[in-house]
Amino acid sequence: MVQRIVLIKDGYDVNGYFYVDKSTGRGYFFDPGAEAERIAEIIRKNGLIIEKIIITHGHFDHIGGAEELRSLISAPVFIHENGRLFLSDPHYNLSEFTGTGKISFEADGYFKDGDMISLDDGSLPLKVIHTPGHTDDSCVFYSEKESLAFTGDTIFKGTYGNPRFPTGNEALLIKNIREKVLTLPDETVLYSGHTKATTVKDERPFYRV
Repeated sequence: MVQRIVLIKDGYDVNGYFYVDKSTGRGYFFDPGAEAERIAEIIRKNGLIIEKIIITHGHFDHIGGAEELRSLISAPVFIHENGRLFLSDPHYNLSEFTGTGKISFEADGYFKDGDMISLDDGSLPLKVIHTPGHTDDSCVFYSEKESLAFTGDTIFKGTYGNPRFPTGNEALLIKNIREKVLTLPDETVLYSGHTKATTVKDERPFYRV
């Protein structure tokens, strides 16, 4: 399997991720915050087929390129069911404050806590772990087989996502990190939206777990 980080720049840097089955070239793209044409060009040059665009949470720096990328590569966009509000409302997705244009669109599908998502052939299964606190729609996507998780802005290397935006709740965020993320196996690699990768084992001391 391949986890390729694409640093997306549009005023705010964010990590977008390819999660692709090396044997088939099929997979996901996580959090296209901007630069949809650049992401699509990487897909074309590498002969990849992205079956699903997954959004970890509905802030502008994670969704800003999703609608355009969907059009360019004909892949559906998925977000947690609470993400409807964030995708539709520039206040909640924060795009009204950026000066780069207000973002509003609909996803193609929605998931909920505990759902399993996979590619069309059943490969690359990921468990949806709902972790509200940074936002009400924040999720972590966990692969038990590959010992990895895409965490968005729930947890970073050495810190966690800012809970001071609409629907944020710091106490709830820390509770979910302790109970839903740091209970994963020690070796689980955590791929976040804004920092280098880390592991569950390395993050536990910050939360006294």
